[in-house]
Amino acid sequence: MKHGSFTQTVKEEITTIEYSNEEYLPLLSGFIKTNGVLSISSKKLILSLQTENAKVAKLIYKALVSVFNVSPHFSYARKMKLDKGVVYHLSLDEKVDEILRVLQIADGFESLTPREILEDKGARFFICGVFLASGSVNSPASNNYHLQMIVSSEEDAKFLIRVLNRFKHEKNMDFKYISRRNKYVVYLKKADQITVFLALINASFAMLEFENSRIEKDYINSENRYQICYNANFQKTIQKANEQIEDIKIIDKKKGLIHLSEKEQKLALARLNNPEAPLSTLVELLKEKNIEISKSGASRIFNKFHDLAISLRLK
Repeated sequence: MKHGSFTQTVKEEITTIEYSNEEYLPLLSGFIKTNGVLSISSKKLILSLQTENAKVAKLIYKALVSVFNVSPHFSYARKMKLDKGVVYHLSLDEKVDEILRVLQIADGFESLTPREILEDKGARFFICGVFLASGSVNSPASNNYHLQMIVSSEEDAKFLIRVLNRFKHEKNMDFKYISRRNKYVVYLKKADQITVFLALINASFAMLEFENSRIEKDYINSENRYQICYNANFQKTIQKANEQIEDIKIIDKKKGLIHLSEKEQKLALARLNNPEAPLSTLVELLKEKNIEISKSGASRIFNKFHDLAISLRLK
């Protein structure tokens, strides 16, 4: 799943929820504060909004009509970039002052910070609005985990993090922000925290998809790491066994295994007959022949063989 398509999955799930007008208010506040552009035409204040998701455009249109009884102008245009996506535009030239004041975004020329509108459950829907306006999240199948929301100013970034921190006592999210191309990016990079965020904005199915994909990916990575470690350990076992076999052959040629103790002879023969076996397997094979020896005891004998083989090679 591509980055864009998972973001779309999350946003479209948010749009399927039935909202009351009380819930629309903070959602619109978050969306318009993040996405809105004001201009003046024919002495009228114009509010312009845009999104690349048709269902998000439909939700914002429906919310404005439901809460403020207005008639936004709707249009769309195809982007000129290679992806040839569509951008949906909403513009409003009625009740703009009232809407900005009620949503606690601005009062006349004075910028406001939403407060009362974020009481009770309002903060959750404000965050939904911000994510619908500028959020994105990588697919859990990608090489890295990343969720972000883009705002216009450092002040807005700090305010958004303060709103998110309201859930910190029950939710483990550690948002940070950075400046990027005259914008500010509020982001998460930990998979478990992204899962918490998706649940917070009521994207439950996307959250489960993310979590299941993450668990599967982590399992595969764990299996790969295990296989790499197993192969590395197996190669070390083979290399060590080959060295032990060479030592035994030198001892047999120069001195003869008959001069070793019975336990040492049995261990040497077990190694010769099982060149790829780890030490633990050799110990078990000897136990089956009623020869008690520990792994550390077997290791000491092989070290003795090595020292003896070195001295015999020098003769």
